[in-house]
Amino acid sequence: MNLLVFVLSSQLLYYLLIAQTGVVGVFHSHIHDLFTLPIGGVLGSIISALWRHHSLKQELYFLFGIQMMISWFYPNYSLGILLVLGFVVGYTTPLLLYLFRSQSKLQLSLGLAIAYAVGTTLYTYPFEQRGNIAIVLPLISLAALRFSKLSNTLESAKKPFSWAILGVMMLWIFADSALFETLARSGDMDIWSEYTLLIITSHLAGVFLAYRYGGELMRQTRHIWVLFALSYLLYWIQKPIVLAVVYPIVISYYNVLLFQALIRLADIRLIGLSMVGVGWIAASAANGIALGHQLWIAAIVLGLFALLYPFYFRRTL
Repeated sequence: MNLLVFVLSSQLLYYLLIAQTGVVGVFHSHIHDLFTLPIGGVLGSIISALWRHHSLKQELYFLFGIQMMISWFYPNYSLGILLVLGFVVGYTTPLLLYLFRSQSKLQLSLGLAIAYAVGTTLYTYPFEQRGNIAIVLPLISLAALRFSKLSNTLESAKKPFSWAILGVMMLWIFADSALFETLARSGDMDIWSEYTLLIITSHLAGVFLAYRYGGELMRQTRHIWVLFALSYLLYWIQKPIVLAVVYPIVISYYNVLLFQALIRLADIRLIGLSMVGVGWIAASAANGIALGHQLWIAAIVLGLFALLYPFYFRRTL
């Protein structure tokens, strides 16, 4: 197994445990204390798309080093440090996904499986005490990258850019983030601390199903929509144990296919610009909905998509 898998999984964990939930948790989701984080992310993604890259490996070494430096100050982050943190995450992700084009779907699935299993295990760790995690994760990325093989074997066929596919990716991220952030703030539906082992098992099942049966992202639209609709329904009727099975499956399932679609763009510019919408705009909009306790808006968006899909999105298949 190529150690690039561990670079991917450690960076996903850094985003999940530090940039997404750790920092937000420390600042109690106060927008005025956090708004520079997504701004930095957007800037990082755009500049990574426009920059002329000569040595991706050297760039990633530098970026992981900055992550470690920032992590020494965790959780005492100013707006300026949050801007840099967002920039580094936003700049790093397109480069890493571009490098991952030489890996198979199995390697991608393994990277996501590791990230979800470890991330779920550590999710209940107190936000303020994640400093050591913040330092160790970029250290793992540095060590794994040092011994990674960056060959072009098993390179995926380059796929053309499609606005429809980008819109669908943003929809799934939006629906996922809105429900995730709502659950994170819902004391009576705290499935992560109550059903940790079940959630890990469900995540692994979702990754396996995507690897074994999942094809192109757009061809799985109906299945993903049904699983999201069911997850939202289970939240509203207060069925946490069933939600702990269904929701992690859909998260893992669509993310394998989404990452595969981004990787197959095989163009840093297209990946970087796509990440502006997928990684920052959609997620930030969902966070706003969760903070405002307006999850019904996300449900309406899913419903409208179901109405539009037969008339427009299916034409892209």
